[in-house]
Amino acid sequence: VAGAANRPRASSAGDDPDFSGPAEKHTGGFAVPEVEVGLQSTVDPYFAANVFLTIPNLHGIEVEEAYAVTTSLPAGLQAKAGVFRSAAGRQNEQHLHVQDFTLRPLLNQAYLGEDGLRPPGAQVSWLLPLPIFLRVTGEALSVAPGASPTFGGGLRSSPTFLGNVKTFASLGESLSLFVGATVVAGHAPPAGLAEGSTLDSNGPRTWLAGGDFYLKYMPPNHVTNYFALSLQSEYFWRHTAATGAPTAQSDAGFYAQIVAQVTRRWHLGARFDQLGIPASAMQPKGDRISGMVMFTPSEFSRLRLQGQREKVDSGGAIDEALLLLEFSIGAHGAHPF
Repeated sequence: VAGAANRPRASSAGDDPDFSGPAEKHTGGFAVPEVEVGLQSTVDPYFAANVFLTIPNLHGIEVEEAYAVTTSLPAGLQAKAGVFRSAAGRQNEQHLHVQDFTLRPLLNQAYLGEDGLRPPGAQVSWLLPLPIFLRVTGEALSVAPGASPTFGGGLRSSPTFLGNVKTFASLGESLSLFVGATVVAGHAPPAGLAEGSTLDSNGPRTWLAGGDFYLKYMPPNHVTNYFALSLQSEYFWRHTAATGAPTAQSDAGFYAQIVAQVTRRWHLGARFDQLGIPASAMQPKGDRISGMVMFTPSEFSRLRLQGQREKVDSGGAIDEALLLLEFSIGAHGAHPF
């Protein structure tokens, strides 16, 4: 990524490009937001294994995901255990190279954490025997202290619990709709808790609820003019009695985006992020508007020019431009999209 901005971002996800340097008036340069290596294989007739190692912004190797998943449970059941991206919402499950924009939505770091919600844990999902796609998922997660602004305040013996429902509907030959709903219950970390710290007791109870949808239009004769259009949105509402607050408080945020494929290799997109509706002591009001144009020579590479204006604090607007080159090598396995 090559980038330039009038001042540094107020907050970033772990795989957003980091141009480092002090908080001077102007910032930019070159960065490598992520290098990812994926290892995927069938273990035996009962399990498959997936390991994804990443180097975010060249700051050391991280285990983004490393889990085993069952392949032959009866009655539409599937179990997963290890370190994995939680089913909380939509974009949290996606790896960086599946995203339509160079920066993750603001609600990612505001509600799930800089690295999203991907702690050690276990997941059980059930694909219901219905004529439509309907999947119910439950998770128990051990969020490390300080790893999430919403969770990470619980002892190992008090995991974070998640429930998720996703459904898909075909609305005709050209239109499809994917909808999800999520509820997460856990403990909020005390104010100022650093990542890797230890806890003596559980933090205050906190809840996170949200919904997401993905609507896509693609005609059957797509190769005639290659036009396609997708709409995506996600919303989170948080309720917690955070340490230092006299009463329970609530806040919320969302993003909405539109991406159009206008020719075989060219895409255009726009996204609006909004935080603090309502605002709270944990989450002030802020927003970001982004636009992008993307050229995809093949399914293995793409070049994206993106610009955005962000207003999240009293320091004035943050204007930034980014030019990203992305490529993959080898038979990379599929991720949730």
